[in-house]
Amino acid sequence: MNITRTELIKICDRFLEDKISKEEMIHFATSVMFDDEDKYECDDEIVEEILAQWDNVHTQHKINKLSIQFLRNTLSELN
Repeated sequence: MNITRTELIKICDRFLEDKISKEEMIHFATSVMFDDEDKYECDDEIVEEILAQWDNVHTQHKINKLSIQFLRNTLSELN
């Protein structure tokens, strides 16, 4: 599965609509970053960096509605 900016926007939307939790976002990021079977591939460096931040225990505290809304808006502008 190719993880694109559009896919990340959808994940942000689901988080903002309370359809997924912060923990589910972190789990997804970890699954992508440590995919030994090559099921996932990041579309570009921006996608990879965002997922790395979600996976990083030192930055996970920054995952909240405000930061995800900002990220979503930024991704939309870049798309």
